[in-house]
Amino acid sequence: MKKFSVLIPLIIFAGFISGQNTATLTVRISNIELDSSKIFIGLFDNEVDFKLKSGTVDSIILIPGKETIEVSLKDIPFGNYAVAVFQDTNNNGKLGTREFKIPTEPSGISNYTVNKSSLPPTFKRAQFSIIGDTLVSIQLMLNIKTNDN
Repeated sequence: MKKFSVLIPLIIFAGFISGQNTATLTVRISNIELDSSKIFIGLFDNEVDFKLKSGTVDSIILIPGKETIEVSLKDIPFGNYAVAVFQDTNNNGKLGTREFKIPTEPSGISNYTVNKSSLPPTFKRAQFSIIGDTLVSIQLMLNIKTNDN
């Protein structure tokens, strides 16, 4: 009986400690087109899923009411992540692209800015660490250059 009286508090304590290794990730998205189209947000924790845009750790789809919004993802385990966002302006449920997978709809990736937008997105470039509550800002960009320009 003594073994159980010691084991139960240990299990409860272990659960309490493991629960402390999570945080809230807030994603601030700016430069949103106000046209009633959906915003897709995906959180990734590895290169393969990031590249394939599948297997998200968490994801949200919403219709924004402002040009800048903040969305919180709760209970995210500590670790390295990347966020990808796009605005589905043609309402087909996927990111429109053209040659070389260049987006034809507003999109953004963590740690990418207008100056870095010519670099191909990779998990390594986009990743950031979560070791506590974290804010990531993403500005949606649209590459308006076409073959005709």
